[in-house]
Amino acid sequence: MTVDAMRGGTARQAGVALPVVLVLLAMAVMLGVAGLRSSLTSERLAGNLKASVQAGMAAEAAAATGWAALNGPGDIAVETSPEVLESLTWEAFTDPSHFQGEAVTFGDCAAPLRCAYRYVEEASRHRLIVAMGVVMEGDERVLASSEPVRVAVVFSRLAERFSRYALLADGEVLAGGEAATEGRVHANAPRDEADRVVMPEIDVSPPEAAETLTLETDEHGQPYCRFEASGDLAGRVYHCAGRLEIGETTHFHNATLIARGDIHLGGEVGREAPVDVAVLSGGDIYIEGPRTARGWFMSAGDTELAVGATLEGAIIAHGDIHQPSGTVVRHLVGGPGLPHAPREKRLLSWGR
Repeated sequence: MTVDAMRGGTARQAGVALPVVLVLLAMAVMLGVAGLRSSLTSERLAGNLKASVQAGMAAEAAAATGWAALNGPGDIAVETSPEVLESLTWEAFTDPSHFQGEAVTFGDCAAPLRCAYRYVEEASRHRLIVAMGVVMEGDERVLASSEPVRVAVVFSRLAERFSRYALLADGEVLAGGEAATEGRVHANAPRDEADRVVMPEIDVSPPEAAETLTLETDEHGQPYCRFEASGDLAGRVYHCAGRLEIGETTHFHNATLIARGDIHLGGEVGREAPVDVAVLSGGDIYIEGPRTARGWFMSAGDTELAVGATLEGAIIAHGDIHQPSGTVVRHLVGGPGLPHAPREKRLLSWGR
């Protein structure tokens, strides 16, 4: 083989090697780019998963805050539908216009997390705490949002009834022509069995830690107690083993009064807001006028308002309710402590 032939063969080999090297280099670059993209995608997926988990945890934390802050059925007054709750976005959830103008309550979540909860009632009468959480970028952009957390709660039957009715009687509600009532009124008599409301039981026995009022004897030899305290009574419970007379100079709030016999209310009870007084009688209740009584009143017998009396709260009577002309009833719901009901609220379910 001549030198020229050898040189020609070497040149041809060099010409073939260059494209092969270039192809291999291109493949290596493509594999590197693909690996980089896969790594970035995995990182983004991991970041999205982390943000989603954080948003869910924030929603759970907000739901727990809402549960702890829930005082009574009166806190859950906004009605909504299952359709609204099933299609919630963070923007819709925090928009008051979707919830009868009620502002959302934000939880204690640190940036970049935000969380909030609402108290709502479905048309089916299910009471819910609904909570959501998000991970934010700045103040505007939502990076990840949780599914709504729904916490179903129920209250004692006694509290439920007080929250729904201004006047509820197992007998009749006897109202005069000039009597004014703001709120739902219901009387079981005369009604068909299907239309009757189940009345909560009334227990006027002294609960634990109740303060026993001193018994006296009236001119007819009947036992009675006189109550004349004023001011904030710090949620205490007072019990009378006979008839209870609440004097005209009395003006108190934040207390529960229980009597085995009748109760005659001559003073001022409660404050403007919220309702924090409960009065339970094993007999009848008489609310004298002109007086303003703010509280929840429950009698095993009748309840009667005198002309000029104003009631802001609710009445449940196992007998009749007498509301003559010149009286005013406004339904207000608060959270007074009810005796023999240690668990006013109970958790039914917690989930998404």
